[in-house]
Amino acid sequence: MADLTRLILITITSCFCKQQVFAQKELSLCEVTVKGVRPERFMVGQKIQDLDSANLAKNRYVSLVDFLQFNSPISFKSYGAGQLTSISMRGTSANHTALLWNGININFPSLGLTDFSTVPVAAFDQMTIQYGSAASCVGSDAVGGSIQIRSTPQFKAEGIHALVGFRFESSQNYSSQVGLRFYKALQKEWKFSGKTLLYGSVFNNNFGLLPISNKTGRTYTVEPSRTDQMGIVQDFYLQSKKGDLFSLNIWLTDNNLTIQPENISQREITLTQAYRVLGSYQLGKTLIRSGFIRDITDFGRAENEHPSHTEIDRYILRVEHDFSWIQNCSKGTNLKIGTEVVHFSARVDGYGSLLKTENRMDFYTLLRHQFNARLSSSINLRQALVTKFNPPFTPSFGIEYAIFQKSNTKISLPANVSLSYRVPTLNERFWVNLGNPDIMPEKGFNKEFGVVWLQKISNTMQAKVGIAVFHNLIDNWTYWNPEKNYKVENLLQVKAKGYEIETSIKYKSNLWQLTTDVQYAFTNSSQQKEFGAYSKEILGKQLIYVPRHVISSSSSITRKSFSLSIQQLFNSERYITFDHSGLPFPPYYLLNLMFSYQKLLKNNQLDLMLQGNNLTNTLYPNLKKNAMPMRSVALTVSYHFRNK
Repeated sequence: MADLTRLILITITSCFCKQQVFAQKELSLCEVTVKGVRPERFMVGQKIQDLDSANLAKNRYVSLVDFLQFNSPISFKSYGAGQLTSISMRGTSANHTALLWNGININFPSLGLTDFSTVPVAAFDQMTIQYGSAASCVGSDAVGGSIQIRSTPQFKAEGIHALVGFRFESSQNYSSQVGLRFYKALQKEWKFSGKTLLYGSVFNNNFGLLPISNKTGRTYTVEPSRTDQMGIVQDFYLQSKKGDLFSLNIWLTDNNLTIQPENISQREITLTQAYRVLGSYQLGKTLIRSGFIRDITDFGRAENEHPSHTEIDRYILRVEHDFSWIQNCSKGTNLKIGTEVVHFSARVDGYGSLLKTENRMDFYTLLRHQFNARLSSSINLRQALVTKFNPPFTPSFGIEYAIFQKSNTKISLPANVSLSYRVPTLNERFWVNLGNPDIMPEKGFNKEFGVVWLQKISNTMQAKVGIAVFHNLIDNWTYWNPEKNYKVENLLQVKAKGYEIETSIKYKSNLWQLTTDVQYAFTNSSQQKEFGAYSKEILGKQLIYVPRHVISSSSSITRKSFSLSIQQLFNSERYITFDHSGLPFPPYYLLNLMFSYQKLLKNNQLDLMLQGNNLTNTLYPNLKKNAMPMRSVALTVSYHFRNK
């Protein structure tokens, strides 16, 4: 109860439509003559997955990793609930996925990755998953793909919409949120909108302390841990009658992870903070954006008297302009040209006593042409410049053609070829004795081809089936070489290939609504180039912690105020040694069940959700030899206030 009280104090104080089913990207050409064009529009031929906003709202009390693993074929490496969790897209490593917040890459510069357990779904309004290389569109890190999260204004009915909610879990994990949205018309010339959200979580992970054995007798320990997370999201939008838009986005986070909290001699404490501020001005088709991001990490052991300290500041300036030559709503051209300048300033104990700085500048041109309602293509070009570094030129070419298109059926063939790159992390360049200031950029060559079949079965039902085949060869993959005291080198060449299958069905009537999405991915990711005597034994073998097979599904059925949702996840075995000599982690299956109810109280709304997690009580390790969370039950209560 003390944890719950503390959590409440932290949170309070931390300050389908019935129209034609094929109304897709090409039919928005007329709209983009007024507003800026998102980068995804230029990723023709690539697999793009837009997540449903209603699904995001239903899962607002969980982290991004908890949401993505049941709604995409992406695999994650996690130490446990509230602990370090990294992503692997299409057989690549954690620093080969770019996480973009309102268009800005927010991966930690020191590590080149993001801890997805620290990103709550409630912190953003929209999300898009882009699979495969997208360096030409979004820049460094997008070798295996990118996750794009966005805040959006809501210029709808005037008034205030407030939210208070809590989540209680039987494992003594708690979350709470307090927030509001508002919109007001200022005379006849301006619209003012915004969002304020305060959130907090406490993860005690009370699954017992004794080792747990599976059916085969294999035993795993449960390492005690405690995580405190809190954050503030603040968005302001001011739009003129002409459509010009001023925006200010602020996101502050504070995370405290303690391993072995009761055992001082083995205790490990990791404190991370992030201060993110973006100011944007959209004047017609010109976007000017400036930002500041500060990432802080303190790591200590035992009494934590002298923790290691990392503090990295980023100063960002981006200017881009959109051009449009539209003949009609199914034929025309979009062109985006832009540049981005980023200055890094790092004070890191491991870099020595001197301040380390780095400057980066990107120039990019994105071109999309819609020939007709069936055929579209894109050509994108990007050149990055980095202090004392030479990133490669990264073009891409994509095409999509509808080989069959009738009133109720559409079959398309997307294809894309692209180069990618990754600028080394600051650790890889500047770490004393182990870093390498002369390290080369990683370079990827990605090819993918697919088939997408959209079918309108009736006025109330539609279905989608998509298949994507990919091949990505990555050169100069960096490796902290244990044979040289873990000095970083460009040693690896990795080939990641495979295919993904997605299916979805949506049914909506006056009484019922049914949705089901199933994702499957087969991934073969292996080292291709020999770099030492030991490496001969690992050539062609699956990389560690990368499952060959991933199946995820999310289904829901809704009638009036009641909803039942089922989440399922299967991961095949994962190797834990490069030469496959060790016993691999066994395959596992997870099942979650959610029952929700909504009650309207005049203008207000009460939401109740009862969720069962890991109902099969599956025992499985995910990264090290510790068991992941076992069966638990969670109750979520939210109350929405509307003042019109």
